[in-house]
Amino acid sequence: MGGSPGGSIDKGQHEVEDWERLADAINGALGAKGLQSTDELRRAIESLENYRDLSYYERWVAATEKLLVEKGVLSSDEIDERTAEIERRWDGP
Repeated sequence: MGGSPGGSIDKGQHEVEDWERLADAINGALGAKGLQSTDELRRAIESLENYRDLSYYERWVAATEKLLVEKGVLSSDEIDERTAEIERRWDGP
């Protein structure tokens, strides 16, 4: 992060999971709507307290939530409710 020393980079490919695709799509849509910029997302990612413990897309998700709450677009409770609804739909009856 920000020039801090890091370990080796795993260059192996992994299969992208559905939630990672969704995170990418949401970030693209928010950018297209003017609700977040690349610089804002980068700042939010770099300010995460648990940055080093998160995967690439986990950082995106946490930073996106942080930005949406900061900007008053959604509250944390609203995000949690919508997340739970998506999980219920994916898990099925």
